[in-house]
Amino acid sequence: MLFTRTGLRLAVAAPLLLFLAACDGTKTPTGPSTGSVAVLEVGGETFRIALNTPQQLAAAQSAMAGGSARIPNGRIVAGTDVNIGWSWHLEDVTFAQATIEVCDGRPSDVERLGVSFGAGRFCPWSATVLRIDPRQ
Repeated sequence: MLFTRTGLRLAVAAPLLLFLAACDGTKTPTGPSTGSVAVLEVGGETFRIALNTPQQLAAAQSAMAGGSARIPNGRIVAGTDVNIGWSWHLEDVTFAQATIEVCDGRPSDVERLGVSFGAGRFCPWSATVLRIDPRQ
């Protein structure tokens, strides 16, 4: 089948125009949320945790507002991530009403012992959420 130049242009342009018409900009998908960062204080020391899910954000907001589940509890992982100033960060963070004593401590205790602190978990009983910032 032979196309004229005009016919060839239409054959190429038509699918493109249909695609663009379907993507009129009213329902464009958004990129993944970058989450938030909670800044917490324990015994005069601060540390940061990533809040990557709506559940984590809601739990941190509740803790900051004085809710009963105020103890951050997370798995210690080597590497800074959002925890600027420390060589570790927490993953799989939840907020609890009570935790076992072995994971209670200060950020400097985690820094000194690394991932072996608290059987691999950090749950400072006296932590307070100072603020929640958007993740940069």
